[in-house]
Amino acid sequence: MSVRILVVDDEPEIVSFIRELLQHRGYETRGVSDSREAVAEFDSFHPDACIFDFRMPHVTGSMLLSAVKEKDPTVEVVFLTAEDETSLAVDMMKRGASDYLLKPVELNQLSLAVNRALEHRRLVKENEAYRLHLEALVAEKTAALNDALRSLTHVHSATLEALSTALDFRDQSTSGHSRRVANLTAGAARSMGIEGNALIQIEHGALLHDVGKLKIPDSILWKPGPLTEAEWDTMRRHPEYGKDFLDGIEFLKGAAELVFSHHETFDGTGYPRQLAGDAITFGARVFAIVDTVDAMIYKRPYNTPVTFQAAADEVRRCTGTQFDPAIAEPTLEYLEGRISK
Repeated sequence: MSVRILVVDDEPEIVSFIRELLQHRGYETRGVSDSREAVAEFDSFHPDACIFDFRMPHVTGSMLLSAVKEKDPTVEVVFLTAEDETSLAVDMMKRGASDYLLKPVELNQLSLAVNRALEHRRLVKENEAYRLHLEALVAEKTAALNDALRSLTHVHSATLEALSTALDFRDQSTSGHSRRVANLTAGAARSMGIEGNALIQIEHGALLHDVGKLKIPDSILWKPGPLTEAEWDTMRRHPEYGKDFLDGIEFLKGAAELVFSHHETFDGTGYPRQLAGDAITFGARVFAIVDTVDAMIYKRPYNTPVTFQAAADEVRRCTGTQFDPAIAEPTLEYLEGRISK
């Protein structure tokens, strides 16, 4: 199937010029000069990439970006901008656009931008296929766990590691996040006297804390912009989904409570049950501190990493509201020196 590119610009000459260039390079193209027709054209054409003028009457490039990304989060968008609009174009890239070009458009620049955008789309599609393969593997392994691994704890680790890898991949988190927070949460709990099966369940719960996100639609989990209130309502259900998932696996029933409670806060303002204080399982209270520190010191798509000391200060600031004051300092003491930041 040939690559499809949609061109939208309020100047028909520019639309024709760009289409001619792209068709010469083997791409299938469509173009419109009335931006009000762009969404309908997008729906019928299903392009792999779009080239939008930024400032157009009726429907702006910014509005088109939101519209097409809502329909297909993987579609690539390249903007055409005037020189005094570059700061706005950069903001569009933060919202999911892949590139921007200054008018008048140079042929080589346009070709390079289109090639980069399409290569990025190819990688995203490959990653999505790999993720789907992992989810199928997870489903297969889960069915096997109920029958064959009920009491064989010594063979559980490989399956859980595969599942945690799938979770990290689906959420596009920092590589190794699930295993890292599981090790640190279990270590901190051990330093406070937890041992035996209770410690194992804490480690498993921390490792699989976001397993419920497997049930969250891609359109919400990968949405480039802010979530709506309805989408947040769906997202906030992932602890419940995770508990339901683990409740069906005998050897993970203890871990299910941590998964169910990992977004509760000490003052009762968390979700999904608004638990407070000691009503929140001990492992979830430890995990909340570890996960917060990990999220702050490692680079994520939504933050710039900070030092461990800065992260620890933030935990202390939120102690008594978000975090349990009885375990905040012991947990931070354990983490200090074990985190390379």
